Amino acid sequence: MAINNMSKIVNRPAKYLTTNDLKARYFCSSRTIFRWMNRVNDPFPLPSIRAKGTVNRWEIKDVEAWEYQQKIKHTA
Repeated sequence: MAINNMSKIVNRPAKYLTTNDLKARYFCSSRTIFRWMNRVNDPFPLPSIRAKGTVNRWEIKDVEAWEYQQKIKHTA
């Protein structure tokens, strides 16, 4: 039974994105991501788990909500 429970944990989709994941997703540098976070209008979400460098983690739902807002803003 323990093996079946472990396979469910291992196969669970990721809930968080790292700085490196975001850099690959948007084809940009980490500096660009942090600049977006400091914008007055439509800032990029803050990481849910904060540390130094690429240890930051963003919840996927927060990133996707921001992307949706950007899409609405640029298609309106």
